[in-house]
This record gives sequence, C-alpha cells and structure tokens, in this order.
Amino acid sequence: MKADRLTTLLGILAALTGLLAMSTGKWIIGAIILLLSFGIFWNRGGGSINERSIYENELKSELETEDLFERLKDTDTPLGKAWLAEHKGFPGKSIVFGPSRFKDCVVISKKSGKINIKHITLLDNIIRDADDEKRFEDLIDTSEAAVTPKNYSIFAEFKLVSVMMVRHLREFVENMTADESVKAPKGMDLFNFYYHNSSEGWFRNAEEEEVLRVESEYNPFTAKLFNEEGEEMVSVKARKFDAKGRVLNKAGFDIYANGDHYGEIYPFKEGRKQGYKATTEEGEFTLNLFPACRRANIACNYTVERNGDLKAVIGGSPYLIFEEGDRCQNDLVLSYDDDYLVLYCILEIFAMTFNSEFLR
Repeated sequence: MKADRLTTLLGILAALTGLLAMSTGKWIIGAIILLLSFGIFWNRGGGSINERSIYENELKSELETEDLFERLKDTDTPLGKAWLAEHKGFPGKSIVFGPSRFKDCVVISKKSGKINIKHITLLDNIIRDADDEKRFEDLIDTSEAAVTPKNYSIFAEFKLVSVMMVRHLREFVENMTADESVKAPKGMDLFNFYYHNSSEGWFRNAEEEEVLRVESEYNPFTAKLFNEEGEEMVSVKARKFDAKGRVLNKAGFDIYANGDHYGEIYPFKEGRKQGYKATTEEGEFTLNLFPACRRANIACNYTVERNGDLKAVIGGSPYLIFEEGDRCQNDLVLSYDDDYLVLYCILEIFAMTFNSEFLR
C-alpha cells in the first residue's frame, strides 16, 4: 500500500512539475517531465489497488480479524494454517499464514474500516509471541542457497501461490462480508507442483521424478511433450507465419494429442482480461494473463480455468542464469487438478515458447 501511494504521489508531482515548466515557457523540459509522469502511472496501472497489485488487496468490511480467524483457523493452505500476531503499521491482531522456508507470509490486518491482505517477506514486521518463534526456524537464506533449477522453482512456487492466496482470501472475505453464513473451505490453493528447465528438458514433480519430456523452440516454432518411453503425447502447431518465419499469433494454433487433432488455441482480449482460450475435447480452458510475479522473477504467468473453476497456475521465465552459467527457460505448473496435467504443461510450454521472443 505504501509503495502504491508513493508511486501515485511521484506521478502527481511529476505531472505538476511538467505543467509548471511549460507555463514558464520551458516547453521541451515540461514535455519530457510529463512523459515521465505518464510512464510512472502506466507502470503503476489503472483501476483500484486490487486490480493493480497482485501482492496486496483490500476491501471495506465490518468484520474484525478475530472473527475472520475463527472462520479460517482450520483451513489448510500451502503456507500452513492461520495463527495470530501483530503486524507493524496495523492496530490489534493480524492473521498470519506462513512463513514458508523462503519467508513468504500472507497477512490479514484491519485499519480504518478496511481489511488489508498482503504477501510479505519482511518477517521483522510480524510481532509474535515467544511461543511462535518455532515457526521461524529452518528458514532458507537465499543469499547463501545454491541457485539450481529445483531451488529456484521451489522459491518461485511459493511466491506464485502466495499471490493466489491474496486474491482468494480477499474473495472469501468479500463473500463473508455479504453473507456471514459463508463457511471457509477446508483447503485453499493446495496444489501439486511441477517444474521444467530447458537445460535438461524434463517436467519433474516435487520428488524430482521425470514426468514429461519437453521439446520447444521459437523458430521454427516447436512445442511438444513426450512420455517416459519417448512417445509424443501432445503438441501445439502454429497455423500461419510471416515472411521471416515468425508465428502469426492472431491466426491461432492447433493442439494434437497422440497424433490426432485435439483442439485449438486462439488469443482473446475482453476488457482488462487477455490471454488465450483453448477449445478442446474436454471443454474450453481459459488462460488469463495476470501481472508478472516479479518477486519470483517470473516474466509471464496465467491462471488456467475451465468453466470458471481454477485448474492450475502456470508461469515461467525464458532466460534465467543458474550457477552452471547457461541461460535457460524455466517453467512452473501449480496443478489444482491433475486430471488435465498434460494439457497444463503443454499450455505453459506453448505460452512461454511463443512469448520468449518478446521477453528478451
């Protein structure tokens, strides 16, 4: 919230300074400063903080954090169950989920009639009792940890699921504010974890077992998955190319499973929403692009929904450097329903392969 307000203030000050410079005849300087102001607001984004930020949401509510805690205390999450502490800058008790071993917490606080839900990693801002210090043992110091594909992927998965928890906790509080009979779920954002690193070419699960082999390349466009026996399971093929062999996104893509046509992918934009829709034999899956999770160095991330139900969260970075020194692509799949795991994986490989050309 403080960062959002500071960005807004800087944008306003830059705009006023630019207008003042122009009013005194300094047209070029004024125009440059106004362009800077425009850039600040563009980077901040429009709409409410809930639309601008994936790390912090807020809403007006008469509910108190103690009431919410009683509802949420038994809900299981990737960051564990809720507990109570104090949060610097907020009066009274706050609800805390976490921390993860990578210091991720999602904190629910209240101030001035508004419920504030945010992802934090600055653990000194959580004022806790001595009995709760055990929750902060065995944390990983990222400055000393080996930077490997697996360690990075675990680090990134907690950042990615934390922003999902911020959104889903806000939606739960909204529903409960409207109807206090609403009950908390037994589990929230529980997932199975898979990651791929292009230096070795396999999707692996949390136990590091090989699940699917990957082949991907931007030019010529290639996005394929193979099983452990080397048999092709699914691929995405572009329909049209320009004179330089680059994919024409608007023309769409075809999905093939076991050699047969399985569905198609095409881009969409509806208001503030954009991404891709995949029409398949299993129904329509929507890839909704959401703001990049920079805290995890993820450049491109989507939610995957089927009939409005969240099925997976996918994301990745096309050009990471690990200790081995080579640049490589890293992909994450947080699967909420493994029935469609192969589809999530090929959608991630397709999206990252296509977007890699624009994320250099």
